[in-house]
Amino acid sequence: MTVRVRFAPSPTGNLHIGSARTAVFNWLFARHHGGKFILRIEDTDLERSRPEYTDNILEGLRWLGLNWDEGPFFQSQRLDSYKEAVQKLLDQGLAYRCYTTSEELETLREAQKARGEAPRYDNRHRNLTPEQRAAFEAEGRSSVIRFKIDDEREIVWNDLVRGKMSWRGSDLGGDMVIARASEEGSGQPLYNFVVVVDDIDMQITHVIRGEDHIANTAKQILLYEAMEAKVPEFSHTPLILNRQGQKLSKRDGVTSISDFQQMGFTAEGLVNYMTLLGWSPPDSTPEIFTLEEAAKEFGFERVNKAGAKFDWDKLDWLNS
Repeated sequence: MTVRVRFAPSPTGNLHIGSARTAVFNWLFARHHGGKFILRIEDTDLERSRPEYTDNILEGLRWLGLNWDEGPFFQSQRLDSYKEAVQKLLDQGLAYRCYTTSEELETLREAQKARGEAPRYDNRHRNLTPEQRAAFEAEGRSSVIRFKIDDEREIVWNDLVRGKMSWRGSDLGGDMVIARASEEGSGQPLYNFVVVVDDIDMQITHVIRGEDHIANTAKQILLYEAMEAKVPEFSHTPLILNRQGQKLSKRDGVTSISDFQQMGFTAEGLVNYMTLLGWSPPDSTPEIFTLEEAAKEFGFERVNKAGAKFDWDKLDWLNS
């Protein structure tokens, strides 16, 4: 098996150090196994995606030395593939049209909140008759597409960082919306669906991303299975934290790769430091190394589960 990993940023902002660290781990894993590093731009958020952000991401990766083997592929150019996959799930009875209005959903959420329950869709339109669907459409209602989730299902995977992970279908919030509402056909496909279609088409073998995607993974495994595809292996890496132990964000000041570049940090020093944010080299390996040297030793058995605190002093030392 040839290892195939992907880095899939959204061009809704400049290349963030957290995203760049994810790219580093993907690149190291691919190079360690003689595999392929694929670049995919997830630009289906048409309102927030900007070409200047795409340019910033590509320039940042090149500056860091993270050369990709295939791509960049753009989700906005693959809409026909997504709609075809949605229709296939509809035809198989694994997905359905849901005509619930936003007002009805809000009423449902308020009732659940009043009872102290977690918000979830109650699957009320899962088994509509043709006559009921026609009546809703006659009212002028548009429909989202929902994927059926079995509440009794246990979703289990062996995470390369965190070990055995287990979720119940009942914890996933009810049947999942995979495409937005549209006057006809299916509307804009949504994140959890399109990434699975992409990963299948691009033959991704390992999905390496931040721990904030763990809940998404449970949903996506169900989609891989529904589309009769091999489920990739998953690695959920620790988040990068600020001094207060919270997820590093724009509020902490300098967080984009272009900012570090403008401050005078070297690509070699920055990428060396990012490699150490959550991964520790074997004892015999010095802390100062090139990407190529790190790739020889890289593996998820030495990636921490706990968050990695950003240390400016350590970065300054490595940069010097």
